[in-house]
Amino acid sequence: MVFAAWKTHWTNAIVDNNKVINVEQTADKNAYQLEPDNTDLGHIPGEFGLPIVGKTLSIVKDFYGTIDQHYKKFGPISRIGFGGTRGLLVVGPEYYKQIYIDTEKNFSSRMGYNNSLAHFYGGSLLLQDGDEHRFQRRIMQTAFKTPAMKGYLKVMSPLIKSTTDQWGGINNFHFFPEVKSLLLDVACRTFIGIEGQGPVAEKVNKAFLDVGDGLMGLIKREIPGTKFARGKAGERYLSDFFDSLIPDRRTAEGNDMLTYFCQEPDADGNLFSNDEVRRHISFLLFAAHDTTTSALSHVLYEIGKSPQWQQRLRDEILSLDKDDIEYDDLDKLPLVDQAVKEALRMHPSVMMMQRRTIRETDIGGYRVPANTVLMIAPMYSHMMPEWWDEPETFDPDRFGDERKEHKRHSFNYMGFGGGGHKCIGMHFALMQTKVFLFHFLKSYRFKFTENFNPALQSIPLPKPADDLPLILERL
Repeated sequence: MVFAAWKTHWTNAIVDNNKVINVEQTADKNAYQLEPDNTDLGHIPGEFGLPIVGKTLSIVKDFYGTIDQHYKKFGPISRIGFGGTRGLLVVGPEYYKQIYIDTEKNFSSRMGYNNSLAHFYGGSLLLQDGDEHRFQRRIMQTAFKTPAMKGYLKVMSPLIKSTTDQWGGINNFHFFPEVKSLLLDVACRTFIGIEGQGPVAEKVNKAFLDVGDGLMGLIKREIPGTKFARGKAGERYLSDFFDSLIPDRRTAEGNDMLTYFCQEPDADGNLFSNDEVRRHISFLLFAAHDTTTSALSHVLYEIGKSPQWQQRLRDEILSLDKDDIEYDDLDKLPLVDQAVKEALRMHPSVMMMQRRTIRETDIGGYRVPANTVLMIAPMYSHMMPEWWDEPETFDPDRFGDERKEHKRHSFNYMGFGGGGHKCIGMHFALMQTKVFLFHFLKSYRFKFTENFNPALQSIPLPKPADDLPLILERL
């Protein structure tokens, strides 16, 4: 149990705003974590779909179409089944604001993912609530402050440049697998301080792929041969691997995230436990690698369809008149920033976010019982014409100072989540995408191959269905 680990960390008390709270009292507050999901939702319109799988098959085949049909038929709050879970589909920025700002502490992130991510990433930052989440997030923030970010950039920039320089010689070039391999290399070096190539990196990569596949397994039992069983084996490998690194990182010099986590103390001088370090770095590596791979694939998908935007971004990059990019240059690329955010608006890297009610509450005029899973689809609200002009058009100018469409509501844009659980690595991700686009667009003009398939995959990882085959023209 996550709470058990937290209890050990704090020994017999938790300090919050200079008040001492008994662990026993805090345990009572966390009693909701022991409760099963509520599925007694007959008083709310909607349909769960097929037994066990619900509407999973329909959502995998056509994510937007399925959500759109549900929304138009049943309204913004409706019953739905997805991924083996029955709960409520919630649509619209006003409801997202209620859930993510959570002024009454009604919504649990930990329990929202209890049937999915918790099987492999239990105790990671996303799967924590309340004081536990605030405490650990505060310690982790050092790894994302400016001095650390400058160190990461010095590592990633030459690596991205040297790798992309080689892409022009690859026959039958497909962007998705190439950038996925590159970003794993970057992540290995910046997150855990190891070389991203060779047998160790290959084992790490395979373990992460197996865990990703395991998350999609409908059978949550370690039955030999199943995706879930392979995922659990991958999880154990990663656990042992990180455990082997942690002792040396407690005292070693380094500017990777693992070293930061191993050495950063709290206000009382306590360090993260080995278990906490392992859980946080494992989830951050998983989340950052997959989401940035998805984001960059969709940026190139959109500017490949829009040569004028491809050239506008290139012109902005060339205006820096530099062979390499420095940290202070990142704010000098507003169009690149807008293009990345626009790609994330149209193609969020996380298609479905989840929370669970802690106590009975009201959402959209409906009584929602305690322990009800809420399914949040930011992609749909990102495409609602009530909030966006011509939402199906790729138009990064909508994020510019003259229009600011993303400011029409505090939650009509959720490219990085929102509220207290907003992505802690957001600035790292934006930095990495800008560094990549700086080197790539300086080196190449690109277009799609004749057999390019415009279809997009939504689940498990949003990406172009055919891995984005490109023709690269070296500049």
